[in-house]
Amino acid sequence: MNAKELRNAIAETCETHDSPYAQLVKPINQLLMDIDASISEETAHTIIKNLKLFHSGHKYITECHFDESDNFLKDGIELLQKGDLANGALQVYGAGLNFASYAAKIKGQKNVNLYNNFAENFGYIMNSLKE
Repeated sequence: MNAKELRNAIAETCETHDSPYAQLVKPINQLLMDIDASISEETAHTIIKNLKLFHSGHKYITECHFDESDNFLKDGIELLQKGDLANGALQVYGAGLNFASYAAKIKGQKNVNLYNNFAENFGYIMNSLKE
C-alpha cells in the first residue's frame, strides 16, 4: 500500500472507532495527507491497531503515544539515512510530539523514569546518524 492508501485506512479507522484518541489522530493524519507525507506500513498498522484497542478499552492512550513515538523515531531515522530529509524530519517531529504526550500523561498512571527513555532514544539517534 502507498502512503495515501495507508492514511486513508487510518482515517477510516478513526471514523469507525471514534474515541478521544481517534479525535487526536484524525486531524494530524489529514494534515499529513494534505502534504503527501510518507508513512510506513508498520507504523500505519500500529496506529490502526492502537485506534481499535483504545476504542475497545484494551489499551491506554499513553501506551498508544509511546508505541507511535518509537515507530515514528525508527521510521524517521531510516528516512534520514536514505536522504529523505523532509519526511525523516516529519517522522522525528512526530516521535517527539508523541513522546511528549506520553510523558505528560504517564505520570498519573505509572511510576516510570522518563530519563531512561530519553537516554535510550538519544543514544539511538546519535548511534544511527553518526558518520
